[in-house]
Amino acid sequence: MRLLILLLPFYLYTADNEITIEQSGDNLNLNIEQVGYSNVIRRWRSWDEGIVGDNNSLDIRQHKNKGSASDQHIIEIRQIDGTGNNLALGTGWNIGTNGTFTIDNSEYGDTFSHINITGDYNNIQMVQRTNSSSSGHRYWLHVEGDSNDIRTVQRGGGGHYINLDIFNDSNDVVLSQTNTGSHTADVRLYGTQPTDISLIQNGWNNKSYSVTNYCYTSGGCSISVTQE
Repeated sequence: MRLLILLLPFYLYTADNEITIEQSGDNLNLNIEQVGYSNVIRRWRSWDEGIVGDNNSLDIRQHKNKGSASDQHIIEIRQIDGTGNNLALGTGWNIGTNGTFTIDNSEYGDTFSHINITGDYNNIQMVQRTNSSSSGHRYWLHVEGDSNDIRTVQRGGGGHYINLDIFNDSNDVVLSQTNTGSHTADVRLYGTQPTDISLIQNGWNNKSYSVTNYCYTSGGCSISVTQE
């Protein structure tokens, strides 16, 4: 097991960076980098939530050097349980499709993340960017099952919100909300067959969408929604 935590406080501000993680299991490869101030990585509940399992690989990075100290970059980890998970989570960073991190120097303010993963072989990325705006993002993720490939991008100064629940196997999901519109996405996917979904809400005006998919067919399901 290799555990690397890099904590770089920004002393011109009073808000400290925080890391609270409880891990139990084998072969964890965890890298945490916090640059600036008001970066928070925490458990959902202090008594029973953490990272449980083996062969998990997480790369969590936070960068904040602009905006109010009260607008925190928060990644809240609620129980990553299982084997073979590969997560790349960041606030104040841009994550490429290949998992490469680059610092978003325009980022600050009011982001939030909530993660609950139970299952195997998940590949999950999260990008939340606000482009020099103090308005923020909400992000919830609940995944049960295995072989999921999920990428979520939120960008712009709008009050973006994504709440996603997946209970089945072999999903390929891409969600993107960009620009300053106050986009909202609420997605529920259940079933026992593979599901492909791509939701892109791109525009300066407010967008809202809710997708509920119950798929039990032998061929699986495919849903694509685009709002410009």
